[in-house]
Amino acid sequence: MEKFSAMLEKKLLPLANKISGQKYIKAISYAFMSIIPFLTIGSLALVLISPPMDYTSLEPGFVCSFMKGWADLAAAVRIPVRAIYKVTMEYMSIFVAAGIANYLGKHYQMKGFTPTVAGVVGYLILAGVDIGSSTTVAYMGGTGLFAAIFASIVAVELLHFLTARKVGYISLEGNGVPEALTESFAMLIPVGLVLLTMGVIHWVIVLLTGSTFPELMTIIMTPLLNATNSIWGGIILVFLVMTFWWFGIHDTCITGPMKVFWTTALTANIAAYTAGTAITQLPYIILDPFWWFFVMIGGSGATFGLVLALLTACKSKQLKTVGKLGIVPAFFNINEPVIFGVPLMMNPLMYIPFVGAPLINCIITYICMATGLVGRAISYPGWNLFCPVAALLSTVDIKAMILVFILIVVDALIYLPFVKVLDKQKLAEEQQQEN
Repeated sequence: MEKFSAMLEKKLLPLANKISGQKYIKAISYAFMSIIPFLTIGSLALVLISPPMDYTSLEPGFVCSFMKGWADLAAAVRIPVRAIYKVTMEYMSIFVAAGIANYLGKHYQMKGFTPTVAGVVGYLILAGVDIGSSTTVAYMGGTGLFAAIFASIVAVELLHFLTARKVGYISLEGNGVPEALTESFAMLIPVGLVLLTMGVIHWVIVLLTGSTFPELMTIIMTPLLNATNSIWGGIILVFLVMTFWWFGIHDTCITGPMKVFWTTALTANIAAYTAGTAITQLPYIILDPFWWFFVMIGGSGATFGLVLALLTACKSKQLKTVGKLGIVPAFFNINEPVIFGVPLMMNPLMYIPFVGAPLINCIITYICMATGLVGRAISYPGWNLFCPVAALLSTVDIKAMILVFILIVVDALIYLPFVKVLDKQKLAEEQQQEN
């Protein structure tokens, strides 16, 4: 085991670090992280104006009164709150294109706002015009994410290539000309070439396929998105992520690229829900809320249950202290104190529960959602919200909250026998040191 661990650390860790540090991966990751506040508020706006139950069909009582109050509040704030939802969720690809172009421009130390605008305009050329050259907003939301990523990267790369070689450079330096105007004229011809290139790409794709770029990407990516939405796709993903994490390779190396797929799936669920589809019949199950609120409860490894086991079953000073230090962060899905305090990484004894608890959570949750026992997600309140509450908000289904509480107990029971063995080892080590 030690030789195998050393081999993986030597071979995979440098590769994982290289991948996570790659300029495009970083730009995409930073762009998504930058817009989290807007996506969170937008998804919660939809929850606010979408009461999950019709109070007129309920028996008089607390639930009926609560749902009536929710419905009254939704009616009162529907216009402004729906506007927030519409702009933040149905135009998110514009924000992503701007974020990627901005961070990529900073990577190249390009001055001014031009790289950001070039990325957005390049994306709008590919996604904002239909095959008849009429403007469209059909692909401004999650379905346009791949177009946003492609267009912003191509636009900034081409702009950097041209400006670095001073292609078409127009100099207005000196003579008291403002720097902003100098930069604008210097990039006039390069920007024109960038936009012409994006226009040609749009024209060629329409000519060859009869579809726009986002439509083509939707056709290509749908099979892959469906594959990741299956129970076997979920099992494989959990196994890979947690095994890599155990060897010290951070989960974002895999879940980072999945963000694009999950965001696309979430917007499809939102669209279906607003069109009248029942919460249990939405098209996608595996997406951000599924992963963070039902599978990785308390953080990667589903360590909320582990913290409970540490607090209730340990006599070792080290493990009891880790449990005390880890309980408050666990409520917010922060588990570094537990990951490094137990420790979990490279610990052969803890590999099985570290991988097994999330796997069990994935299987149980998928079955519950696939059979309609629990609703599927229509919002993503944010990864650091207490999971039972976040599950309720993301699915507007009280059964989802109950399910997460049950899963926490299941996770604690999975970890418990391994914690007891580890506790004996730690206790013996501490007694030996005292003697």
